[in-house]
Amino acid sequence: MQADSNTWTVVLDPMKPGGPYEVMAQQTLGRINFTQRVHDVLFGDVWLCSGQSNMKMTVSQVFNATAELSDTAAYQSVRILSVSSTQAQQELEDLAKVDLRWSKPTSKNLGHGNFTYMSAVCWLFGRFLYDALRYPVGLLSSSWNGTPIEAWSSRRSLEACGVPRSGSMPSDLQFGPSAHSVLWNAMIHPLRNMTLKGVIWYQGESNVNFNRDLYNCTFPLLIDDWRQTFHDGSQGQTERFFPFGFVQLSSYLFDEALDDGLPQIRWHQTADFGYVPNQRMPNTFMAASVDLCDRNSPFGSIHPRDKQTVAYRLHLGARALAYGEKLIFQGPLPQKIELLADKGLLNLTYSQPIKVQRRDDKIFEVSCCSDHQCKWLPAPMDTFSTQSLALNITSCQDTPAALRYAWTPWPCEYKQCALYHPTSTLPAPPFLALITSPSPGYHSRTAK
Repeated sequence: MQADSNTWTVVLDPMKPGGPYEVMAQQTLGRINFTQRVHDVLFGDVWLCSGQSNMKMTVSQVFNATAELSDTAAYQSVRILSVSSTQAQQELEDLAKVDLRWSKPTSKNLGHGNFTYMSAVCWLFGRFLYDALRYPVGLLSSSWNGTPIEAWSSRRSLEACGVPRSGSMPSDLQFGPSAHSVLWNAMIHPLRNMTLKGVIWYQGESNVNFNRDLYNCTFPLLIDDWRQTFHDGSQGQTERFFPFGFVQLSSYLFDEALDDGLPQIRWHQTADFGYVPNQRMPNTFMAASVDLCDRNSPFGSIHPRDKQTVAYRLHLGARALAYGEKLIFQGPLPQKIELLADKGLLNLTYSQPIKVQRRDDKIFEVSCCSDHQCKWLPAPMDTFSTQSLALNITSCQDTPAALRYAWTPWPCEYKQCALYHPTSTLPAPPFLALITSPSPGYHSRTAK
């Protein structure tokens, strides 16, 4: 019992997955017995889904919506809850309201209009997980359209990154609350007593031209702060370093002045390593979506409709990190980059097998430098084998200093990027690397 808030807590020992059960609580005051029963209770894993509008999109907005909405009968052991869009200036102890209480999935609550109620990515992720686990999964959706990471971060994590307090936000990609911590206070902090298996996150568009250069700090610190908060709030039942998955942003069309902003934010989503897990983001997994563009989306190209592939790629990471399965959950990245100057080639050796989906003369670019002046030039794909790829850099008459891949807002058309893993159909994620560096993720300012 917490004296200051008149709330009491009972922590049950972990239960084996299953159900349904009836949970009964009894209290005796003098000669009077009070009994409270909760019916149809399942025990399983709870995942929290958060972010901005791409997480907020409902099943009615995705491809094959009619078929997806009719496919709920087999998933009655997947339970869903949707938090209402609310903000607060101080950390709340409990949710102000919910859009959807814990419920069984139906076509009505999964397809309840546009950007309302249940997240499609969350639902589809949970459905893939249930197919793999075959035991109950709880899905908790808490997201808001057009919101920057600052709104979802605690004040302490923002201060640790030196985020400036700004009254005006120039971004045209923000139309939800943007003040520091207001969504953390109202939509995340009240959930801290829950026992989570993990989190999935889809956000970053609103930071493309707002505090973008700080995202490589704000995002890793948000993850760490959420982990500490849920671990403490659940009295240790939520693991301290619970699995945290996220979607690396897809392609969308916008002002050319921001051409470098989207590739930069994708890079910062990985804390500038190009892959996860890494030293700054342990126990994380990423679904690359750079090849899932949707030029004709009725919700704008910023809202691609193929959320099934996004959820599938996320669930592979969850199965690997949260459930210990041995499977591939990220596309290929080069392990070694060798300059063969006499042949005018760069030779890339990959840590995984690669499939060249199509030859692309522009998706690789080399930074060509002379007298401290550098410019990016195309490095056309030359020869390739199962785990190596040669790039033609004869256009660089000076010193080749760095290499980057898929470093544009729109690197390829739908599922037609240049490189994939041959069996998992996972795309090679964007990277930026010094040519003298043994692997992506370590670069100097000259590489930018």
